[in-house]
Amino acid sequence: MNVRVSLYGVWFAFSLISCQSAKVSVLDKSPSFTLSSYETFGFYETDATGALSENYERNMDFLKEEIAKHMVFRGLMRNDESPELKINLGVVVEQKDQTRETNLVTDPGTFNYIGQQRYTWKSEVIKVGSYRKGTVTVHLVDATKNEAVWVGVSERILAEREDRLMQTIMDGVEEMFDQIP
Repeated sequence: MNVRVSLYGVWFAFSLISCQSAKVSVLDKSPSFTLSSYETFGFYETDATGALSENYERNMDFLKEEIAKHMVFRGLMRNDESPELKINLGVVVEQKDQTRETNLVTDPGTFNYIGQQRYTWKSEVIKVGSYRKGTVTVHLVDATKNEAVWVGVSERILAEREDRLMQTIMDGVEEMFDQIP
């Protein structure tokens, strides 16, 4: 009994950790790059294709506002006319299927009787839900050299509710800026 309780505790802890699927990684950076080397920033114009959500423009504007807040906090001023540092954003949202593998404990009704006290059972992968995974790529581009000086990626599971989505964007931008020198 204690072993079963311990296994359930380990499984529960693992499931909580696996729900926190945020990932921020730095793909590339110039060895001499620091934000303090720049005084102004601006955004490249976003050009979106494909099936866009009805809130795409609003969510992109919110993402840009959050990035701008962090840039201003770091001492840069926004200048859309002639910025020293330009920000290029790439956003991908994918619809994913959440699956699990059947097993004898959770799916005992999947036994097949094949006669003479013989049974068969086969593990299968079944869909249990779906979710949206969002990936934001941020390129910080030196406008005079026209080359990326820092590239970061943030991946997150996106909430369906709009208020939680905005919090997800805020958290992702904050984690990304923690990685910028």
